[in-house]
Amino acid sequence: MQKYILPLAFIFAAFGMQAQITRASISQNSILIGEKTTITYSIPLNGNKKPLFKPEKGVMPSRIISKNGIVSAENSEQLEILSPFKDTIINAENSRWWIGVYEITAWDSGFYNIEGPPIKLSNATFHFPVIELRADLVKAKKGQAIYDIKESFAEIPTEPFSIKKFTKNNWWWMLILIALGIGTFYYFRKKTNQQSRKPAMELTLTELTLQAIETLEKSRLWEKQKTKEHFIELSLLIRSYLSERFTINLLEKTTYETKLLLQQKRLDDKTIETIILLLTESDMVKFAKSQPEEIAILKIDQHARDIVLATRKLEIENVE
Repeated sequence: MQKYILPLAFIFAAFGMQAQITRASISQNSILIGEKTTITYSIPLNGNKKPLFKPEKGVMPSRIISKNGIVSAENSEQLEILSPFKDTIINAENSRWWIGVYEITAWDSGFYNIEGPPIKLSNATFHFPVIELRADLVKAKKGQAIYDIKESFAEIPTEPFSIKKFTKNNWWWMLILIALGIGTFYYFRKKTNQQSRKPAMELTLTELTLQAIETLEKSRLWEKQKTKEHFIELSLLIRSYLSERFTINLLEKTTYETKLLLQQKRLDDKTIETIILLLTESDMVKFAKSQPEEIAILKIDQHARDIVLATRKLEIENVE
């Protein structure tokens, strides 16, 4: 019996030491959908050796906890990593620490178990503690509409169709379509009246999209307490433009799914980063968690123009 005591004591001591040296914390363990929270991992260092850590990309590994407290056996893909993983080494009093940071958000409500990732230090592997996160839907405010993050526009009506009600609820994009139609009409009329007999050229997808962004910006919806409508339309314009430009459907995709599809089209990282920034900001506004100032709105509008121009240049370069 005594011959087993020493090995068992060593095993328990190893687990106890691992629990003591690895640390994990979260800035907010209860968030709203689309809201950012920060996870911090840390471990003390002996000597000058740097630990080996493989960061996650795209989705943070997690498992859903049911109402009965049962942890799902399958990984969830609802926790998105918002920015690249960052780590550093700091020197404290008589000690050195490795610190790693993730910024994440949840795109579905529920309770999540965020698994503790492994880290190698001095030929030994340690695991960080498990972190629990709760995500809730945004509470509805009286008199304020809540928009679906997936932007589904094909809901089945629950009452008879009304032209008056439809026009009242959708006037902003109807106004843009009318403006585009009037702009196109005057464009061709001007070309026809010119003395030059060259055939009139149709507006390109790039020109039409830039005109739509300009029209939306001039409507200044944020001055009419319609900031959400501005960002909904801007997000729809960019998703529609990218869908047409690269022959993909982004209208009902999440921000993370959109990122994966654009990476498959081999867009450069800077352009993809700008697109995701615009869509993420739109998502935050639609969930009533962000009320940007006018200068921030105009900056996002300029990002939209930059996206259109950057992808137009990419298309020109690929023409043989």
